[in-house]
Amino acid sequence: MAKFQIFTYMYRPIMENQLALPFEEFSEIDVHQSLDKKQEITDDILTNKEKLKFEFDGAEYEHEVYIKEGGIYVFRIANNTHKPVEREDRFRILKEINHPSCLVVIDNRKDRQVIAVEQKGITSAFGKHPQLTDVLEATLQKALQQYRLTLDIKPKYHTSEFWQVVNTSMQSKGIELVQFPFPYPNLPVISDMVGEYMSDLARRTNSEPTLLLKGQNKESVVLQEGDVWLLNAIKACAASGRPILIKPKGSEIRKIGVKNPVYEDIPNGVLHDIDKKDLFNSKYQQIVEFLNTIKLVYE
Repeated sequence: MAKFQIFTYMYRPIMENQLALPFEEFSEIDVHQSLDKKQEITDDILTNKEKLKFEFDGAEYEHEVYIKEGGIYVFRIANNTHKPVEREDRFRILKEINHPSCLVVIDNRKDRQVIAVEQKGITSAFGKHPQLTDVLEATLQKALQQYRLTLDIKPKYHTSEFWQVVNTSMQSKGIELVQFPFPYPNLPVISDMVGEYMSDLARRTNSEPTLLLKGQNKESVVLQEGDVWLLNAIKACAASGRPILIKPKGSEIRKIGVKNPVYEDIPNGVLHDIDKKDLFNSKYQQIVEFLNTIKLVYE
């Protein structure tokens, strides 16, 4: 089985003229229409073979596309910025080109917005800077700017991590505060979790609202596992990759969403010969089946 880490991407409007375009030109871009068609715009970007270039910090990363069909994209990105590898053979120092790569699957079907990144070879191909998702994010951000849109790519995480920290903290001194960062309205199902008030507030104030629960009178915040609104808030943050902050009393702030990222497995046979055109239909269907197993929220 091949392991893939699961990410999500969330769009936001650009309300200020960050490109320094002429005022008339910037004003003519209908940002509300762009938001309505954000995924169609992303499809146009990912299917443009001539213009699609994965770039970060002045470097271009080679890629090869295997599938681009129905809002689903499968491609491999290589880190061709690696220096040649030196090896010795019979007292001679030889240099070999080493451009390790990783497979990326993007599910841009309506109201999905999921990215799966192959973990085999990820550390050898891409280190901490830049991470593969940094390259993807920078590339899409640059392409979306002309539509007055931007996005971020964040890892999904398990909601159980929240309760692990809460239960441990309550056995000690309690919890001083909890902070829930909500995304700008994107996916309808996440907006439903956040609630109409927060979603409308985000649109009216051009913000990503943050809910802060702070214990009154220096007492502990009370968090009950049966509280439906609380459960939805946790799910909304985990599904959108926004880390929740918990401050246990007498301890440092804990960031929820770091220790328990989401992984999904795909049979190795699905990836074998994925570049063969005569196998396209069967490979595409298997990739669709894999993507359909990816959940919005992981407990």
